[in-house]
Amino acid sequence: MAQRDKYIQKSKNTCEHVYGMDPNSIPVLHVLLSDEELELRLQKYESSLSIIQKFMQKLLSYLTETPTMVVTTDHEGYILDAYGDDSFKSMTDSFGIARGVRFDESTAGTNSISLALQYNEPVHLVGLDHYHNCFEQVACYSAPYSYEDGKIIGTISLMTTKECASQLHLGLLSSAIDTIEQEIKLNQKNDQLHLYNQMLMSATPLGIIITDPDGRIHEYNSSAETITGRKKKEMIGQTITSISELDPFFQHVLTKKKNLENIELTFSATEEKKCFLDILPLFDETNNQLVGAFAQFRDMTSYYELQDQVIQSEKLSAIGKLGAGFAHEIRNPLTSIIGFTQMLDVDEQQTKYVNIIKDELERMKNLVNQFVMMGKPTISQRRKTNLTTLISETVELMNSNAHLFNIEIHFNPEEDLYIYMDASQIKQVLINFIKNAIEAMADGGQVWVDLQQNNTNVTITVEDNGEGMTEEEVNQLGTLFFSSKRSGLGIGLSICFDIIKTHDGNVSVESKEGEGTKIHLTLPYQREEA
Repeated sequence: MAQRDKYIQKSKNTCEHVYGMDPNSIPVLHVLLSDEELELRLQKYESSLSIIQKFMQKLLSYLTETPTMVVTTDHEGYILDAYGDDSFKSMTDSFGIARGVRFDESTAGTNSISLALQYNEPVHLVGLDHYHNCFEQVACYSAPYSYEDGKIIGTISLMTTKECASQLHLGLLSSAIDTIEQEIKLNQKNDQLHLYNQMLMSATPLGIIITDPDGRIHEYNSSAETITGRKKKEMIGQTITSISELDPFFQHVLTKKKNLENIELTFSATEEKKCFLDILPLFDETNNQLVGAFAQFRDMTSYYELQDQVIQSEKLSAIGKLGAGFAHEIRNPLTSIIGFTQMLDVDEQQTKYVNIIKDELERMKNLVNQFVMMGKPTISQRRKTNLTTLISETVELMNSNAHLFNIEIHFNPEEDLYIYMDASQIKQVLINFIKNAIEAMADGGQVWVDLQQNNTNVTITVEDNGEGMTEEEVNQLGTLFFSSKRSGLGIGLSICFDIIKTHDGNVSVESKEGEGTKIHLTLPYQREEA
């Protein structure tokens, strides 16, 4: 009590000698926040004000026989909220006590709000404890409330009449503030936990969906958007039936109240995505009641693609061993047969049949060589080479064969263009694609070879006006053992794709049935081999 009297006396001396106040005057609380500033502070304190009002309204319900006002301020003494007994409120309104007004010693004189903020402890002023005589019939009880770290958030005050003043008010206020502070801290932790949960849900590559017991969606993260192809803003509040792929599994979990794990399913809203799905029922710990379901699903598309690549690699390994066996067991006797066939002395009639035999033997030899190449890694030895000249020589080489099928190959070189490449491998690729273009035009036609460049790449285009391919055939090109030709083995193009990939390039195909095909071979413009 002595400490309180000391605070009050010091404040009154300051009001009299520093601010020159007249105790008989009526203070004017003229320090106001603008509407914009007040709105910003109300937004900042929104959560705290809601908690304070909930507890203080309950406190007021026990003080119905006592005219009481509750005033809440921020850490600078600006009033953010005021409510309570209507008859008492009309009196406080006459003093200018309203939202946005500041309780400051220099304008309000000695007051409990300023003292509570200054000394960071509960303070009560009754009657003439105030500096101004107009507060003679008023009793004020103020206490600061703070965060866990002790930083003051603001004050809460009870204002009543002098005749109703009691130490009980200060006890009630202090008790209420203890509860309010605990609730604010808990609310902060919940907000922080919610923020962490949102960060985790946003950062995880797992699609996450949470529903209530009726299957209505409450949570839907960004990964779920990506995988399902449906936007969060459209899905929140919708029932899980709107996602047909997930609906039967959610219904099972919500009905049976049992987990489902590692369910394979495919989303095909945009591009096809294969996923593994886990769904868990959610229960209230207090009464063990079902409150919803939690689903997480992970995109396994890349896993399946990797699996396909492993299978492809195993095929290549098997072909390598097979090729080595072929080379050892077949190449030597085949070479002998070809050599002795060329030495046969036959008449003109038999020459026709011998030539057929030689052609078939050469075909067998090429087949063996292709198997051998498939079994070896593609290694390029790049040198700076004139690509224009290489294409011209290849076109000239292929033209002699093309004329037999009534086909013309066109290439109009504009300038010499040098890039780093393995000339023999690129020539092999060109021969293969030009040969395919020729074979696609059984009734004759035209083949155009074009060369374009930009700052980083060169693009060789081989175009024909043959029978073309379906979209499915285009997507399969370059896959081992796939061929659009009846007699093809699907090895040559696979080798070509590997060669271009080894050169850090890529192959793209445009084709339409009945209209022809364009093959684009893109290579780095100039890049020395490391």
